[in-house]
Amino acid sequence: MPGQFSSAPVPEGRIEKLSDGFALAFDRQFDYPAAHIWDILTNPEKISLWLGQVNPEWQLGKEYTLDMDGGTSSGTVLQLEPRSSLQITWEDQLGSDSVLEWQVLESSGGALLLFRSRTDTPDFLAEGSAGWQGILDAFAHVAAGTEPQPDSMEQWLTLRDAYAKDFDISPTMGLVTGSGRDAELVFERWYRAPSEDVEAAADAASRRLNLGAEARMEMADDGDETRLTLHQPVTGSQDQTAELLAAWHVTLDAVRDQLDGSMPHPNSHRLAALEQFYRSMV
Repeated sequence: MPGQFSSAPVPEGRIEKLSDGFALAFDRQFDYPAAHIWDILTNPEKISLWLGQVNPEWQLGKEYTLDMDGGTSSGTVLQLEPRSSLQITWEDQLGSDSVLEWQVLESSGGALLLFRSRTDTPDFLAEGSAGWQGILDAFAHVAAGTEPQPDSMEQWLTLRDAYAKDFDISPTMGLVTGSGRDAELVFERWYRAPSEDVEAAADAASRRLNLGAEARMEMADDGDETRLTLHQPVTGSQDQTAELLAAWHVTLDAVRDQLDGSMPHPNSHRLAALEQFYRSMV
């Protein structure tokens, strides 16, 4: 995920719970003219420096594709008002949909950039919030004429966890920690249910996919929410590790669905997309 953070990253955005989903909001003040900020936002050469290669350039009502480090996205430009606002749909490689909006406002001594991302699911919301903060940091570097620096995974994880804690949003993504014989995959998921219900749902879901023989689950129940942490040794190839991460990902999603009272529906397309996503990560 592109961008860069300070040595002790803290959330600069806010996650708002809406009646029909969630909104991520950032407000960034710049000491540059609004025209300059608009150019960074819409000039394809500048976009490539902080976000990715967009093709074609943003055009009202037209579809686009965006190639970024670690993935691609696509969508349609819904609104394009020169030097004012840009709104696009955004579909990532996992098939998740959201609507992104940037507004550029004249302000005292410069310009105010408002960014909003709206989605109907909390999936990858903590991760995405940390990622967009890094992207907006990269935007600020480009606006200042300096070169964005690569992310630190440790800083990104620290920021992801801070967003999760501050806004009570469960982390979504699994990770591989350690190396060699000490390597293991780790997931942390938060469920609003008693620990015994979470454990029963996790056992049932893992049996359906024939998972869990070497897995270890830790439960922390505060009465309102159970935080499940899953550990499993990694012993296979990178492809096998990606497949295992994807399988556990959909299993833990199924736990959420079951606890919410809905029937889990296996989705081979999403499983394949998750395998590709994790393959790029490991």
